[in-house]
Amino acid sequence: MIKRSLTLLATFVIASGYQSLSGETSGDWTYTVTDNQATITVYSGDGGEVVIPAGMNEIPVVKVGSFGKNTSVTSVTIPDSVTSIGGRAFWSCTSLTNVTIGNSVTSWVSGVLLLYQPYQRNSAETLSWRL
Repeated sequence: MIKRSLTLLATFVIASGYQSLSGETSGDWTYTVTDNQATITVYSGDGGEVVIPAGMNEIPVVKVGSFGKNTSVTSVTIPDSVTSIGGRAFWSCTSLTNVTIGNSVTSWVSGVLLLYQPYQRNSAETLSWRL
């Protein structure tokens, strides 16, 4: 009886963990919410020029996680609401040629995509470069 109860408990824990990792979906986006802030985790749209939304269902998007291996994305625009870019966010996006980053990004993992941090980063300009 104890063995069966432990098996059921383990199954429940695994299933509930999977559900929280899968996130919520809005349009072409999958995201997770922590402390009323959204993290983009998956883009499932047609590609081309992608503009990351500033909010999901009235929850501000503050982080771009990894939505790599998307070979159809050619351009990404990150809004000012985003303050952090996760590791390998654009890994293996082989068609990506342009990234525009809003003014609020202050945190990123080494190797994300950023080539340099310009002097006086808190100015009103938007970073944009061609790969």
